[in-house]
Amino acid sequence: MEVKNNDLEEYARPEGVEVKVSTGRITTLGILSMFILMIVSALLFNYVWGEVSSYRSGYELGHATRFEAFTLKGLLIMLFCALGSILLQYIALYCFSGRDYRALRWNMDWKSWGFLLTKPMALKYYRIALLLPFFVLGLFPMIHGFCTGNIMIYFIGIFCVLGSIGDCYYFWKLRSFDENDKIVDGERSYNATIIKGTY
Repeated sequence: MEVKNNDLEEYARPEGVEVKVSTGRITTLGILSMFILMIVSALLFNYVWGEVSSYRSGYELGHATRFEAFTLKGLLIMLFCALGSILLQYIALYCFSGRDYRALRWNMDWKSWGFLLTKPMALKYYRIALLLPFFVLGLFPMIHGFCTGNIMIYFIGIFCVLGSIGDCYYFWKLRSFDENDKIVDGERSYNATIIKGTY
């Protein structure tokens, strides 16, 4: 009887693997990415499309960042970018969850704002939802703005790329799991349980 019980315990399926991402790591990565991406992208854009010296372009970057970001227009652009990112992720999660609005719940904490899953979803779909704002609102507009010389679209893309750094890092943390594993979000952002599909 003891051997039988030991066998049952050995082959019992666990509830899942908990994945947590450190807020400090996301903050550090975001600040470092912001400095590198803003400086490199501004100098590169000025090198291709501008006619002023590198010193002047650096001065203009600081001037634009200091004043344009705190104008009403700059604040509205940042607000609409954040809302667009949340809406795009909601639409993706809603469609991938079988169009069940009860599978999602609103979460707002100091790490992130957005919707979290309350029902298991295949990790391959969750990964798409994580990276969708990065590509659609960030990388593609940034490339388009750079290729056409449209500085407004270019910096909107850069802002959306920076806003997606946390999701990209979370995607990187989930890379070791199989695409058919299921994921359920925890109580907070970047905190989930992975239910393994195979053992």
